[in-house]
Amino acid sequence: MTIERKTHISAQVGEYAIPPLKDMLVLGLQAPIGCIAMRRAIELLVKAPYEHIEIEDDIISDILVRQHLLRRVSRDNLIDFVLSHVKPLMGPDEVMHAEIDIKVFLAAGN
Repeated sequence: MTIERKTHISAQVGEYAIPPLKDMLVLGLQAPIGCIAMRRAIELLVKAPYEHIEIEDDIISDILVRQHLLRRVSRDNLIDFVLSHVKPLMGPDEVMHAEIDIKVFLAAGN
């Protein structure tokens, strides 16, 4: 008796994004990696500059955000957004990654 054995391998291959960071990181007070270490890693891996925003909060310690996004939204509005919408989703030991979609509507008046 002969047994036929077949093997099939399938894969989807794509470029790995280094770092796996698009727009913003929100670091908890007790996150396993500190803001300074994360900033150094980002600076080594990414050409786009990131802005460091320190937060005085019971959960969040820092925000790292792409500088070009701060041309579209003020630091205060971004901080308010993070505290209102991201903070409730995280604990002090977490690092949250966020992709941000900012739309600016312009209207010219006469």
